[in-house]
Amino acid sequence: MGERQPVDEDIQDALDWARQRLKEMGVFEAEDGLRWAAAHGLVLSVWRNGPIEDAHASRPTSRRKVLHDGVNGH
Repeated sequence: MGERQPVDEDIQDALDWARQRLKEMGVFEAEDGLRWAAAHGLVLSVWRNGPIEDAHASRPTSRRKVLHDGVNGH
């Protein structure tokens, strides 16, 4: 029928894996490291290689003018 729903053991395994990767990256040792990691993940999931980045990279149209990137004025 459909995809199997994760069970508690699957979720715990995923959390353990994520904690280990964050530890290896030094996230827990840095001040505000977990907040930084969450913000970075949010940017990657929302902005990078998604519809927002596609719109930003595309040529302006009559309906959509040049999108400002906050750095170079364009």
